[in-house]
Amino acid sequence: MYGTAGIPDIIACVNGRFIAFEIKTPSGKTTKLQEATIRKILNAGGVAAIVHSVDEVKVILEKHGLL
Repeated sequence: MYGTAGIPDIIACVNGRFIAFEIKTPSGKTTKLQEATIRKILNAGGVAAIVHSVDEVKVILEKHGLL
């Protein structure tokens, strides 16, 4: 309702790293615009992912040394 189309649900800066998470239910699907935005973030050196649970977020943060 208040977000901008294609921008991930959560965006943050952790220890100087840009991080973005698109949150989906187990059956949720990303739009082409969301996928394109995630690719742009990754290509720019940020961390971005589609996640379905807090555990997935933790794994990604640990993988990048941010947790």
